Amino acid sequence: MDELEGLYHCPRDGSTLIPPDKSKLGVYSRHGSYHCEECAGMLLNANSAQSSFCSEKLEKMHNEFTDGTELVDICCPFCSSQMGVRNFSFQRIDGELTDSIEIDGCPNCSSFWLDAGELQRLSPSDEIRSKGSEANALAIVLEVLFQLPIILV
Repeated sequence: MDELEGLYHCPRDGSTLIPPDKSKLGVYSRHGSYHCEECAGMLLNANSAQSSFCSEKLEKMHNEFTDGTELVDICCPFCSSQMGVRNFSFQRIDGELTDSIEIDGCPNCSSFWLDAGELQRLSPSDEIRSKGSEANALAIVLEVLFQLPIILV
């Protein structure tokens, strides 16, 4: 965190992240999602999520990053620790699993970075993938995914 400005920065390109309370979509505040206007990536944090349901899901995901995680070359925007990477899938209502999503997570705090390309692959339509408001479309995909069970793959 930039102590002087109280801002978080994108771990991919360094641009200032849009905080949940400044976003035009309620889905960002419910999930505690910061987003990057440059790369359309999203930063999630269990402590920032207003929804207890989302906070619980993020805490469960965080448990998968506390042991034996392969570390990656990005630092957590919240606590500056080196982040790790894990693959997750979501179980659809019919029991099938979605394609896996590579999620960067902080082993020290309950923060996660989702690159836009990962969520785009799960988008149900090409129309959503091609819209100019990529961050808005990806937030809707995330909203749907958080209603499904999360599976470590």
